[in-house]
Amino acid sequence: TTTLPDGRVEDHGISDDDIKRYQGYFERDTDAVINVSTLLRSLPARAAVDNKAPHVSKFPPCLVIGASRDFIVDRAGVEETAVFFGLDRPLFVDSPHDVMLGGNWKNGAEAIHNFVQSKVKAAN
Repeated sequence: TTTLPDGRVEDHGISDDDIKRYQGYFERDTDAVINVSTLLRSLPARAAVDNKAPHVSKFPPCLVIGASRDFIVDRAGVEETAVFFGLDRPLFVDSPHDVMLGGNWKNGAEAIHNFVQSKVKAAN
């Protein structure tokens, strides 16, 4: 939860029970952690050419989704990721960082659905 300047509490559509359940899921993954300080030294990949993946032309259609209310991955990081995958820009949805876990999960699901539908239509 986040306490807003006016004193209201924003839970981002996630109840305390949901958080406990999700934490239980993550508990079993504690051996597989990301050392962010090491990761940051290699982003974007050192093999990038003009900030793009070296074989980006061989990639299947890509979608990079950012969350407009993300306090973990900033907008610049999402935009760099989109460029790395050969996109002009990412798609931002109204959501906190854990796009598919909160009350706004449909925003992320609809974005993915629309992307897949557009690629299927384009392929036919």
